[in-house]
Order: sequence, then C-alpha cells, then structure tokens
Amino acid sequence: MALIDVVFYNGDDLVYKWSPNGNSENYQLKLGSQLVVRETQTAVFFKEGKLLDIFGPGTHTIHSNNIPILSKLINLPFGSTSPFFAEVYYVNNTVLFDSKFGIHSFNLIEPQFKIPVSVSSRGSYALKVADPIKLLTLLAGTSKVVNKEMLRDYFRGIINQAVKNSIVEISKRDSISPLALEMICDEVSTSVRPIVENVLIEYGLELKMFNIEGIPIDDSDPKVMAIVQDYQRIMSEDIEERMRLKRRAENIDVFKVERSFDTSEKLAENLGSTEGGNGVMGAMIGLGVATPIANNLGNAIGQNFSNAQPPELSDNSAVYFYSVDGKNKIGPVPFDVLVQMFQSNIVTRETKVWKTGLPSWINLSQLPESSSFLSNEPPALEP
Repeated sequence: MALIDVVFYNGDDLVYKWSPNGNSENYQLKLGSQLVVRETQTAVFFKEGKLLDIFGPGTHTIHSNNIPILSKLINLPFGSTSPFFAEVYYVNNTVLFDSKFGIHSFNLIEPQFKIPVSVSSRGSYALKVADPIKLLTLLAGTSKVVNKEMLRDYFRGIINQAVKNSIVEISKRDSISPLALEMICDEVSTSVRPIVENVLIEYGLELKMFNIEGIPIDDSDPKVMAIVQDYQRIMSEDIEERMRLKRRAENIDVFKVERSFDTSEKLAENLGSTEGGNGVMGAMIGLGVATPIANNLGNAIGQNFSNAQPPELSDNSAVYFYSVDGKNKIGPVPFDVLVQMFQSNIVTRETKVWKTGLPSWINLSQLPESSSFLSNEPPALEP
C-alpha cells in the first residue's frame, strides 16, 4: 500500500477522481504531501462522502491546519505525518468546446402538400464548471471520470426534447414549411438555450454557447423529393419575379421615358396623317407632348404653330398646355392629343391644364369638354 507524496493531474476530463498512475488500487496520503493544482483546475478533498476542503491553483502542502475536518475525522494529532485515506477530485475549469449533439428524426406535415416530412437537427454547445461542489455531489457521484461524452449522453434527452418542441412550435406559429426550416436555426437556438441553461445550472454547470447548425430533411422518400423539386421551382420563380420587380423599380424613370416616346410616336403618326397635317410637324409635336425632356423642342414648335402661352406668359391661343410635374409646361397641343394621352395614361384627371380664356391652371377633369372622354371612367375608390 503505497504512500503518496505528490498529487497532480494533467488530463483534460471535466472531472477526474485521482489515483496514482490511474490505478484503482488503494493508496494512502500522508500529511506533508504536496498537492499540485494547475491554473485551470480546482482540487476537492472528500472522505467517506464528506467534503473536506477545496484547493485552488498552486502547490499546497497537506497538513491538519489546512484540512481541519480531516483531523477530526481520523484523529490526527497536530504536526503528525501519519498516513490517511481520502478521495481527491480534480475539476477542469476551462470551457469545453465542440460538444456535439443530434436529435432523432421526427415528422412534420408540409402545410401546402399535406405530406409528412422527416426532419432532424444537429448542433453544438460549450460549457464550463460554475460550482464544483454541485457538480461532484449531483452529477459525478462516485464516478472516476466525467468527460464530454458522458455529459452529452446525460443531457441528450433534455436537449433533444427542447430542440424538437421549439422547431414544432416555431414552424407552426409562422407557417413555415419543413423545407425552409434552415432559415430558423438562429431562432431555434435562441428559444432552446434558456431551457438547457436552467437544467445545467442545477448541476453546477454554465452554458457558454449553444448553436443549432442545421435542420435537414430526409429527402430519400420519393414523395418528399417531388415536394423538394416543386418547392425549389416555386422559390426560383419567386426570386426571378422579385429581381424583375427590383430592376423595374430601379429603372422606373427610364421605363416612363420609353413609354412616353412609344406613345409620342403613335401620336405623331396620327397628327401627321390628318387632313392638312404635316408629317414632320406632327412628329415634332408628338415629341413635345410626350415628355418634359422635349419641352424646349415643344415650345419652339409651339411658337411656330401659335403664340399661345399660359397666364404668366399669356397671350391668345386656341390650343392647350399641360404640366405633368406642376413645374414645366408642355404644349401647345390640340384637344384630341390630350384625349389620346389620357387614354395612354400619360396624363390623369389631376394633370394641370390651361387653354385660352382660362384665368389659371385647372385639373384636366375640370375642363368642361373633358366630360366627353372622362364620363366613361369609374370614380376614384374611397380609402
């Protein structure tokens, strides 16, 4: 029965019950022995299930003064070097990373296709010891070693059930297809973490990290595979439509100008083909009508065609002017051109217009003659 003079442990287990050379044989310590505790460790002395003392980092000489309970248990005299039996546990205080977990597959009903889809989940967590005494008394017990694998097995049921319940609850609440569960990994992690934390605290452990890394489906079932293909097609079409709308929104001004020029070409053809009309003049007027970009050109043509101007630059003219932005005037144009522009959505009921004899600009709908083509339009919807 050996007498041990130096006690130390260099391993990385979470809890290790010390014995010489890792053997399970009986051994004796004696007062005056050296206890070596590293920076990442805590050493705890037990005898017959009773806590004797806790030692932090450093090299400690064991004597009755620093383990007074031991002296009372075995009646050691002061200054004695007598041998004694005691259990020494080393507790690892570092953060234990990369503890993996995975839950067994379970079925979720795909809401659109009404078919059960097999779902699983995987993740990782990291923890450290917050209370060595709780850990030893409630979890380690008489075990010689407690490592990451033992912890994983011990808490597997709690983690699996919490993750499963969270996935079911979130997917049901937000009507998420099993095919899109990867998008809620962070939300599931946030939901499950406090549940796992509360359990670990009871055992003297602190959760430092909890992460859901994936929520995959089992696509080996032909029915599920068909759903996946349909889902991918729908998502592809949706993304394509979103990109199309985005490009249109980014180029809305260009679109309006192109549409205005398309309309102006039709107007120019109509004007150029009327009796007594001039094709070149009609095209030029069409361009002047279609958009404020051609405002100067329209004004120049208007001066050759008529001297009519709005009130602030007024004179007498029998043709119309309009403004699409409330700032720039466009014209002069004949009445039938205004009608065609309204039908092409270039002008609206609220577009400002002016003609000879009016004291100020008014809405198109306020022109008496506009009733001939506005009367067939439905009224605006009330909000």
